[in-house]
Amino acid sequence: ALTAFEDIVTMYQQLADSAKVFEEKAAEYDALAAEETDEALKLQYQDTAAGYRALISQVETIDNINFRLTGFGNGGLYNTYPTKVRWDRACGGKRAFKKLVETANSVSAEAGKNFGIYPEFDFMYINYTEMFDGVSIKGSVSRMVDNRYASKQVYSSILMEYVSHFTLVINPEALEDLYAKFAKKYSKYDVQGISVATMGSDLNSNFDEDQPINRDEAQGYVSNILSKLKNEQKLDVMLDIGNAYTVKYASHILNASIDSSHFSYSSYAIPFVGMVLHGSVNYAGTPLNYSGSPAYDILRAIESGASLYYILCYQNSEKMKEDELLSDYYGIDYETWFENVVTTYKTLNGAIGELQNYNITDHKIIKAERIIDNSEMEANYVLLLDEFVSYLDVSINDMIDNGYDEIIESGEIGKNLALSFDRAALLALAADIVDLDAAVTEAKVLASGETFGATLDAVIAKYTAEYPVVDAATDYMVEVKTNEYDSKYSFLTDSNATDDDYKYTEYTSDIGNIVLVTYTGKNGEKVQFVLNYNIYSVKIRLESGEEFTLDKYGYKKITQ
Repeated sequence: ALTAFEDIVTMYQQLADSAKVFEEKAAEYDALAAEETDEALKLQYQDTAAGYRALISQVETIDNINFRLTGFGNGGLYNTYPTKVRWDRACGGKRAFKKLVETANSVSAEAGKNFGIYPEFDFMYINYTEMFDGVSIKGSVSRMVDNRYASKQVYSSILMEYVSHFTLVINPEALEDLYAKFAKKYSKYDVQGISVATMGSDLNSNFDEDQPINRDEAQGYVSNILSKLKNEQKLDVMLDIGNAYTVKYASHILNASIDSSHFSYSSYAIPFVGMVLHGSVNYAGTPLNYSGSPAYDILRAIESGASLYYILCYQNSEKMKEDELLSDYYGIDYETWFENVVTTYKTLNGAIGELQNYNITDHKIIKAERIIDNSEMEANYVLLLDEFVSYLDVSINDMIDNGYDEIIESGEIGKNLALSFDRAALLALAADIVDLDAAVTEAKVLASGETFGATLDAVIAKYTAEYPVVDAATDYMVEVKTNEYDSKYSFLTDSNATDDDYKYTEYTSDIGNIVLVTYTGKNGEKVQFVLNYNIYSVKIRLESGEEFTLDKYGYKKITQ
């Protein structure tokens, strides 16, 4: 077995009391350290034990868990069509399954707990056949347009074409009779749930010349089976993907689309599935232990209100690599992922655990400023202050030209033009541009190697020498002080994240990677999340005036 029925009980118990597991792990490594004579190994064991003890205070009780049981019946992962229901002996057989169901139902009867069992059955395809399995290929399999039996086609990115592993497509018209055989046997067990993944994700027609069935008719057959599972057998139904016509029958949807395709024509993602389903149906995206960027997918779960989903097995995971097809199930060892499951659950539950009955009512792409490092900041100071000196030089010459024009217009052509400088005002203007104290601004070293204060004094000395005061009573005096100044370089903004007229800077992030999503409760209470999908830190200013920094793949929860 990859996971026996009794292993599922063990997994539930360990996740429900993860602090105890970490205590036992810490004690185990403490014992190893006590017996070890090699100082390096001894220190390593002690550090590992300390790490487990640190986790004890960080975990939460995880006692609301649903298990999809794939490959536990009818022959394992290569199983026959479920006209019969046989629980594999390798996993413990029928008796062990009944004991599992009894335990799960007992736990679920306790207040606030859920131990869901969802055996997986594939009604849409014939994966494997055997004698007397109750399936007639001639009557139960769909036809292709050339009258061949239809098989499931999967695109191979290696071969760049569709390939078949000889999984036959069920004729939709045969579903009713095949399901009736299954239902009679499955109803003998007191299990509360069932997983029929492909009924939520796949829809197949039949091009049989005598009895063709189009996709609209096939939808009716699938919906009819789902209705029987939910309304007649009173089962909680788990599906994959969640095609629109299947959602009303589902209690849980896995592999739901909670992210964009990221194709070139996609601008950014919106949590459409979450906006429609949150508060009504439980759903999850793709397995987190198959994620190329778990931190990214955690943000998507918060944004869309999705649950966590892992594919795990309790033992013998190394056997998977020996099979051509099952080798796709890499990285599913339960013990390896246990710590990640526990800590990730705490993160997600702390964010949206209390919001399960809320609706997602608003979603906005907002703007933020990338946090720049010290070297970038120093380069900006030099750039802006050098620009200010150049601007000041041009501005003074404009003042001189305007001064002479006014002297001519007044008829006092021989009058002396004199310049005076308000150094403090000019320094204050420069300090405001770089958002620093005046004293710090004055000490900044420019590209020339001189300080800004020395450079400013040199400009003042140059022009006061050229346009000195001769007689203050009769001179035409021009005072050089503060002026309106707009830099062509900008690294500061006073705009809010949601402003339509946002003042952009060199470091504005506005490519859809900063998100503001709003959850609303039944009484109008609101909870918002600001999510940063960038791989760098950003500074955000909200309309309320609140300003904060988010690390890469960070988020902030705002309760109103």
